[in-house]
Amino acid sequence: MKIMSFLAATMAMGLMLLSNAALASESVARSSFTNGVENREPVDKVGQLTNDKEKIYFFTEIKGMSGRTVTHRWEHAGDVKAEVKFKVGSDRWRIWSSKNLQPHWVGEWIVTVVDDEGKTLAEESMAYVPMKTMGNTEHMDNMKQGTDKTMPKDDGMMHDTKE
Repeated sequence: MKIMSFLAATMAMGLMLLSNAALASESVARSSFTNGVENREPVDKVGQLTNDKEKIYFFTEIKGMSGRTVTHRWEHAGDVKAEVKFKVGSDRWRIWSSKNLQPHWVGEWIVTVVDDEGKTLAEESMAYVPMKTMGNTEHMDNMKQGTDKTMPKDDGMMHDTKE
C-alpha cells in the first residue's frame, strides 16, 4: 500500500512539474525585433540594424494570458528607454511596440517582455550598428537602385490585437 501511495504521489508531482513547465513556455510563443508588422505578423526578423534606419519594432505573440498585462521594456546601455504596457484580450494575442532610434544610439538594444507580476517571459537583443561597420554593399546598391525596402508608416506606438 505504501508503494502505491508513493507512486501516486510521484506521478502527481511529475504531472504538476510538467504542467507548470508547459504553462511557462506557452506564455510567449514568439518574440522578435522586426522592421515592421503587416497583417499582425512581423515582416522579418532583425538581429542587427544599421543606424541609417531610425525605427524598429518588437513583436510578441502571447498565449494563455487573457486578462493579464504584459510590458515591453526597451533598454539601451543599461538604461530603460521605454515601457509599453498591453492588456491581453484573448488566449492568443499579438502585440507590438516601436522605438524611434537616434543614429548615435549604437550598441545593444534589449527588449524584455514582463508580466504583471514582474516576471520575465522573454528577452531578445539586437545590435544597432554604424552603417559603415556592417559592410553591407548590397544594401547600398539597393538604395542607389531604389529597391531598398522602406519602413512602414508609423501609425502609433502601441498595438494589440487578437487573432
